[in-house]
Amino acid sequence: HKVFGSKALGVWPQTSTIASHLPKAVGMAFALERKRRLHLGDADAGTVVVCSFGDGSANHSTALGAINTACFVAHQGLFAPVLFVCEDNGLGISARTPKGWIESAFAHRAELAYFAADGCDLVAAYAAAERAVRHVRTTRRPAFLHLHTVRFMGHAGSDVEAAYRTAKEVRDDFARDPLVLSAERLVAAGVLSVAEVLARYENARQRVAEAAHEAVARP
Repeated sequence: HKVFGSKALGVWPQTSTIASHLPKAVGMAFALERKRRLHLGDADAGTVVVCSFGDGSANHSTALGAINTACFVAHQGLFAPVLFVCEDNGLGISARTPKGWIESAFAHRAELAYFAADGCDLVAAYAAAERAVRHVRTTRRPAFLHLHTVRFMGHAGSDVEAAYRTAKEVRDDFARDPLVLSAERLVAAGVLSVAEVLARYENARQRVAEAAHEAVARP
């Protein structure tokens, strides 16, 4: 399994094992608050722990156990400043997530504040995220941010989405492309012109292509 982390950015090393990072996030949130209260070094009272996962991952026992633990801690009057961010594209690899399932499973949990927004709408997503973070930061209790998103192409190289999705469903997702919707919003607001947006996309494409060529040329 691949491992990703960054000490400078405050990202603890993670593996690709599904939902394995949620228990670590809850433990980290609990430990941060304990550290602050026991005066064991620097620990900012406004620090929160954030972990993101998909709607498919939310069904794993590891995720459910972590969220239950955070709620259990909060119910006892203790603190667990963790924000769970569910990126819900309606698909768990090649299996559909029933419509409304994530909301019904997590919107009414005791001790868990629930926030939701269209993840393809940058402004709406930012506003909901801001409210969720403010709640966790001020109450030191867990929250659940539910973002409705889209997924382009299959889950992995071996996953052919045409086997279980219709052409219309795929087209509908592309119509909600958050990059395109954000660009349209910027153009409509007069922040950028269409030409400037396209130039930025092309510049980013070139930078990625150059980095890829440099990487594959190395031993």
